Amino acid sequence: TRAGGPAMTPAAHEPRKDHAGAPGPTLPNRRDLLKAGAAALAMGGVRLRLPAAAGAQEAASPVADLCLLTPEQTEGPYYLPLNLLRQDITEEKPGLPLRLRIAVADVNSCALLENAAVDIWHCDAQGFYSGVTGEPGGGASEEAGAGAEAGTFLRGIQLTDADGIAEFETIYPGWYSGRTVHIHMKVHVGGAPELLEQATPAAETGAYEGGHVSHTGQLYFEDPISDEVHATAEAYAGRDDAQRLRNDEDGIYGANAGEPGFILALTPLAEGDVSQGFLGEITIGVDPEAVPEPAGFGGGPPPGEGGPPPGEGSPPPDA
Repeated sequence: TRAGGPAMTPAAHEPRKDHAGAPGPTLPNRRDLLKAGAAALAMGGVRLRLPAAAGAQEAASPVADLCLLTPEQTEGPYYLPLNLLRQDITEEKPGLPLRLRIAVADVNSCALLENAAVDIWHCDAQGFYSGVTGEPGGGASEEAGAGAEAGTFLRGIQLTDADGIAEFETIYPGWYSGRTVHIHMKVHVGGAPELLEQATPAAETGAYEGGHVSHTGQLYFEDPISDEVHATAEAYAGRDDAQRLRNDEDGIYGANAGEPGFILALTPLAEGDVSQGFLGEITIGVDPEAVPEPAGFGGGPPPGEGGPPPGEGSPPPDA
């Protein structure tokens, strides 16, 4: 029997509404977070740095049909519009290193898109999101999630370069009950960076302001790779991995199973040694002129296949 989704609630601050009009995750004050980040930097905080990829991997770039529009998927309930412009989003969270290279294509011109803002967020190795409180299920300990509600870890924005690619340094995601392993993302266009005079852990470069969202989606991993990572890397230990949904059991991924723009292509950062982490690459096709409607709800465990009854801590079904 599989447990239901995480009973996560937002950290205290100004509320916003989710797709259904109910209160969703709250919006921390970004400038307070930046100040807090500066203080952490002054105290000597050290962030995870990825090992260099092999030479052939450095030159690699995602390959896909640049004219193909990637379907929308749900934002989920844990998005926080913090607009933190930074490449390294780890904030010292433990986990297997993951270097992401996300290419964004303009499907109108069938060309890669420069200066698009790629916005990503995902849970940590034990299934906790920053900025929200709650229990992700599957045996995750309260100690592992201590302080998550006040954090900004594993959230950030990068602009695509002249080759249409945004790069991030993060960790391989963990999981929480009711979902397969995934990363959330948005693509913003038409805005501009607001730069800081001093880099901070909360925002290494600054913030992204203005523009509009032209794509909301999620990125996924091949199940056999997730199996190996979660079984062998220490940061993911101590949980009942049998409760993790597979891709073919996930209602959100299932709607687009087999389509391009969803499964990351992974290559070990060190040849033949997956313990050093992965390079993950993908191409996302967007219409920069469009403002898509939010994707519908759905994607929780099938009825009767586990999870707490309604009213006992189930999250919104589009997590």
